[in-house]
Amino acid sequence: MLKLLLALSMGAFCVSPLYATEIHPAALSCQAAEEPGRCEKLKKDFKAAYALAHKGDHGAQVIVAFCLSTGCRGAVIIDKVAACSWHIVIANSGAATVIDGSNLKDTCRPMTQEQKTAARVLSSELVRNIYNRPVTAADQM
Repeated sequence: MLKLLLALSMGAFCVSPLYATEIHPAALSCQAAEEPGRCEKLKKDFKAAYALAHKGDHGAQVIVAFCLSTGCRGAVIIDKVAACSWHIVIANSGAATVIDGSNLKDTCRPMTQEQKTAARVLSSELVRNIYNRPVTAADQM
C-alpha cells in the first residue's frame, strides 16, 4: 500500500487536471492547459525538485509539498496526503522554519483521520529513505 501511495505521488507530476481520473502517464500531456508551455516547464521543474527532495534538499522538499498542495498552476495533481507527508518530512529535515511548521498545520489539520494516518505512514517511509532514521518531529496535525 505504501509503495502504491509513493508511486502515485511520484506519478502526480505527469497528470494534468483534465486527465485526473486516468493513470496512464504515457497518454497524458499539458496540451489542454491554458498555457501548455508553462505547464510543461512547471512539470519539468517539479520532476527535478522531486528528485532533489528525495536526496534531502530542503528547498526542493518545500517545492514538492507546495505543488502537491496547490497543483502548481495545473502542472501537478493536488494530493493532500502526499503534500502533508512531505510537510512532515520537512519538519524532520533539521532545516524546518516557522513557515514550514505553519504550512504543515495548514495542509494536514483539515484532513480526515484516515488521510492523516496515510500521511504519517508515507512520511515515515520517506524520512527513513531520505535520512536513514525514524520520524522524530512532534506530530502537529
